[in-house]
Amino acid sequence: MTPEGHSALRVLALATTAGYVDAIGFVELHGMFTAAQTGNTTQVGVAIGNGDTATIAALGTVILLFFVGGVLASVFRRSLGAPRHAWLVEAVFLAIIQGMQWWQIGFEGSLFETVLLSVTMALQAQTHSRFSGVSMQTIVVTSNLLKFADNIGGYLWKRRNGSATFPLTAALPGLGWAGYFVGACLSMPARHATSAFFLLPIPLLIAVACISTRDLDAE
Repeated sequence: MTPEGHSALRVLALATTAGYVDAIGFVELHGMFTAAQTGNTTQVGVAIGNGDTATIAALGTVILLFFVGGVLASVFRRSLGAPRHAWLVEAVFLAIIQGMQWWQIGFEGSLFETVLLSVTMALQAQTHSRFSGVSMQTIVVTSNLLKFADNIGGYLWKRRNGSATFPLTAALPGLGWAGYFVGACLSMPARHATSAFFLLPIPLLIAVACISTRDLDAE
């Protein structure tokens, strides 16, 4: 498989994990996102306008925890070295969160769960955001949609000269959106089907940590 093919698999796996975890977190934390801070920020603005102090405090805490988690994840990522190590740590975090669920440490929507979910998503965001030369995030989709749209627009524009190509790298942002969407769609059936729902993305993280390490080092 080509390096671009490995990048496509990584983007799909990581985006699916992010969509899954963010959707699960949205339910577990009663309407707060663990990855999509744009949504949380919008909700805080609305809450300020409505004078809803409880929502301001709750969402403000999540945004702050995500930011602090991003700082810690940045330091942690540098200490780990290879991105694959950080993805394995992310898998461990999900296992810890699952353990908290099983042994009822805290409660649904607790501060512990909020902290770990926010740090987990921040760690993924900080770990690797460049795939075969394409700069993109795997925990948010708005910018990926715009990049994919721009790539399609560029392809259609160049077709006027009859020399246009659409490489796999141009589709990576679209694959990021698609993976995120699939993960979000799978989250609720998984949550209803098993109590081990936080463990389900772990095989994806292990797989993405193992494939094409030379390609990771090259990037």
